Amino acid sequence: MKVISSIFVIVFTALLIVTTSAHLTAAATDSPAVKTGQPATKAEWDKLIADAKKEGKVVIYAGPIGDAREALTTAFRQKYGISLEILLGRGEELVTKVETERRAGIYSVDIMLHGMTTYFNSVKPKGLTVPITPLLVVPEVLDRSKWRGGRLPFADKEEHLAVLVLGSAPHLLVNTGLVKPGEFKTHQDFLDPKWKGKIVINDPSLGGAGTEWFTFVLMQLMGQEKGTAFMKQLVKQEPALTRDQRLLAEWVARGKYVGAIGTSKATATDLMRAGAPVAFADMKDPRPTSSGTGNIMVVDKAPHPNATKLFTNWILSREGATVYAKAHGYAATRTDVSTEGVDPLVIPSADEVILGEEYQKSKGKMRKLAAEIFGVLNK
Repeated sequence: MKVISSIFVIVFTALLIVTTSAHLTAAATDSPAVKTGQPATKAEWDKLIADAKKEGKVVIYAGPIGDAREALTTAFRQKYGISLEILLGRGEELVTKVETERRAGIYSVDIMLHGMTTYFNSVKPKGLTVPITPLLVVPEVLDRSKWRGGRLPFADKEEHLAVLVLGSAPHLLVNTGLVKPGEFKTHQDFLDPKWKGKIVINDPSLGGAGTEWFTFVLMQLMGQEKGTAFMKQLVKQEPALTRDQRLLAEWVARGKYVGAIGTSKATATDLMRAGAPVAFADMKDPRPTSSGTGNIMVVDKAPHPNATKLFTNWILSREGATVYAKAHGYAATRTDVSTEGVDPLVIPSADEVILGEEYQKSKGKMRKLAAEIFGVLNK
């Protein structure tokens, strides 16, 4: 388990509170600009299900959600007889796809399951989504007491992004047959000459877990000056870079590299469950609290509006949240969903929160800096 001195906990927690207080306060109350959801009557609910079945499917663009793809598809089909068509890809690529389709008058996607970096830096500026609260009609979903912190799980004051899962994002995935426990305690251990050429990094210039790690190290763990110096030293260790998040973890499992930085939690969980010799290093350095790709956004002009509404309520219910959290490998933001089977290393403490919108937006700048620093590895 992560070890943090009591002094650091006080300082770090205070920093999180200051950074996030504005957006958390807004999310905790009903914004005048957002219509509050109202519980549906039985007749209204039955009609929604019937209309959703007529539409027949929900089209979802998602990041690396691992086993959750099949788990959600199977559970939702068994529950309502409605198909989920889930296309996986990086956030920027899928946003570009949506824009390209719309220029041709095509509206094919209903929902996005992606990260906050994608939302705050690409989706929100382009106005691609709608408020979720007006779509919520299930009493247990609207019950604030069932959610972490006693508030509906929105990360933005406009209530376009609902956080489904939360976890302390590990810095490093290691091959347990090649790395002994305790060999990676802090980031400084990455610079040990014996690891030269033996570590692979999820390209931090592209968004996702790689950007999450890079931004956290520079803005929270070390500070930008020391963090930048560290990253330049890390480049001298000749790490490999990849944009393929699945391959990143598989290379470690096969022993091509001893460790991977910025691994998708869902992808790593898949390999662990399959018995691969991989585990997250139990480092002493604080970790970012992240939702990974565990966020739902409802796209405007959804082609299957009733099925989309039904799915949104289902995945935010205890049943749907349980399916998603169990498959994803993070703890649900619902308080009535068990954490059984979730790696204790990634279960966030009760006072941990996600850094706010300004921090998420800063990742755009961090990505450019990452491209400058790590670009030499691609030459």
